[in-house]
Amino acid sequence: MKLLSSFSKGIFAFISIINYTSGFSQTFNRPVYDTVTTQGIRYQAQVGGLASTSNQTPFWLRSNEFGTIPLESPGGILSVGATGLWGNAQNMKKLYAKASFEAVGNATRNSRFILPEAYAAVGLGHAELYVGRRREINGLTDTLLGSGSYAYSGNAVPITQIRIGTKDFAPLHFTNDIIAFNGFISHGWISNTDSMKNAYLHAKSLFVRIGKPSWKVRFYGGMAQYVQWGGYSKYLDNSFSNNGHLPSDWKAFKKAWWPSALGGNDLGGFTKFDSLNRSGNHLGSIDIALEISLKNSNLFFYIQRPWDDMSGVVFGNLPDGVYGVRWQNHNINDIKSFRFKQITAEFMTTLDQSGPYDAKTLPKGADDYFNNYQYIDGWTNEKRVIGTPFFTRWMDSNPKWHNLPAGRVRQMISNNKVQLLHIGLLGQFASGISLRTLLSQSWNYGRPTRPDPISVFKQFSGLVEIIVPSKTLSGLEYKASFALDAGDWLPNSIGLILGIKKTGWF
Repeated sequence: MKLLSSFSKGIFAFISIINYTSGFSQTFNRPVYDTVTTQGIRYQAQVGGLASTSNQTPFWLRSNEFGTIPLESPGGILSVGATGLWGNAQNMKKLYAKASFEAVGNATRNSRFILPEAYAAVGLGHAELYVGRRREINGLTDTLLGSGSYAYSGNAVPITQIRIGTKDFAPLHFTNDIIAFNGFISHGWISNTDSMKNAYLHAKSLFVRIGKPSWKVRFYGGMAQYVQWGGYSKYLDNSFSNNGHLPSDWKAFKKAWWPSALGGNDLGGFTKFDSLNRSGNHLGSIDIALEISLKNSNLFFYIQRPWDDMSGVVFGNLPDGVYGVRWQNHNINDIKSFRFKQITAEFMTTLDQSGPYDAKTLPKGADDYFNNYQYIDGWTNEKRVIGTPFFTRWMDSNPKWHNLPAGRVRQMISNNKVQLLHIGLLGQFASGISLRTLLSQSWNYGRPTRPDPISVFKQFSGLVEIIVPSKTLSGLEYKASFALDAGDWLPNSIGLILGIKKTGWF
C-alpha cells in the first residue's frame, strides 16, 4: 500500500518534465541539443509529473538527462529556457553570436534549482568560443538511442567552462576536403561538494574524418582527455595532499595539459601520490568509427576505448570498450502505418581494467575507472556521474549494497566493472506520434579491487516513451515515459513521467 500511495502521490504532485530533446543522433564534440540554426530567439517551457513505486526514480527516467530529473520520487520539475542566434551561423565569413539559458526547478523532498544551460558564444566559420554551461555530449557515439558516451555522456549537469574549438568538422582544403578535423580545448570549474572544493577541469579532444560528406563511406578517429586538477579537501591526509590542498599553480596546469611523470626527489608542491601516478585525475577515450551511406538509410559503426592511465592508452586494457552500431532510416515517403526511424545496438565491457590489482606492478592494473583517491567524489558533477551512467555511485545502488567490500576504502563509484547489452528503438506512426524504447541488460561486478570470490549482480532497465504532437496548437506536444528497473543492483521500481512541452519563436 505504501508503494501504491507513493505512486499515486506523484501523479498528482507538482508536475515534472523530461528534458529530452532528440537533437542529432551522433556527435563529434558538438552541442547536440542546440537546434537553433536560424536567426531569432527560440523559447521552450515544460511541465510534468514524476512517480514511481520506490523512493528512487528508475534508471532510464533520470539517466543522460543532464542532471535535470530528480533522483527521488515522487516529485516534479518545471523548466523554462530560450536560445537566441544573431547573425548567420552558416556564413563562413561573418561573425555570429549565440546565447542560451535554461532554468529547471525540482519539487521533491530534496527540492533543488538547476541551471543545465547558461552560456554566451561567438563564432566564425567552423570555429566557436563559448563561456558558461552548455548541454554537450562528447565522443563518437549515438546520442539519441545509445547507452551514453563513455567519458562525457550528458548524464550530469554540464560543467561551467571556457571552451574554444570547432562546432563541426572543418575540412582541410589542401587535401581537397578529404580530411577534416574537429576538436576543442577547455578550462572548467567543477561544482563544489562537501568533500572537494575549487577543483578544475582541463579537457581537450581531436577527431579526424577521412572522406567528404558526399562520399558513401567515411572513417573517423580521435581521442579525448579529461583531467580533474587542483582543489581542496579537508578529508585528505598529507599522503594525498598538502594539508588538504592539491597543486593548482602553473606547473600543475602543465601537468594536466601533458600528463608527464614527475622527475627527481624534489616534488615542488606535489605529493608522493602524484609522483606514483600523475598529477590530477586523468581519463578519456580513444574512439574510431565507420559511416556508410546507403540508398535510403545510414549505418554508423563505432568503438569507444576507455583509458584511465597509460596502460589504457596503449591498449593494455583490451577488450574494454563500448561497441555500437546505429541504423537510420532516411526513407522520406509517406508513412502509411508505422515505420522504424532508427535502431541502435551496443555492447559494453569494462571487466579487464588493465589486469588485476598487484602491489608489485603499481600503478598498473586495477584501473578502477572514474575513481581517484584524491578526488573523493570521482568523475562526477553535482551528484551525477559525468560519463556512462552504467558506472554507478554507491548511494544509487540497492541500499543493501551500500557497504559492499571494495578494497582499502569505499570509493564514490562502487560499480565500474560492467558488461552491458543495450538496444534502442525509435519509430513513428502515420499520425505523427513517435515511440522511443531503450532496453538494457547489465551484469555488474562492482570494482576491480573487490576481493574474490566476485559475485555478479544482474540488472534490467527499460524505457518506453511516447510523444504526441498537438493537432490544434503548433509547437505543443504531450509526453509519457514509462520505465522499469528489475534485478539485483538497483532498487526494483516502476516509474512514470507525464509532461507537456511548448516551443516557439519570439
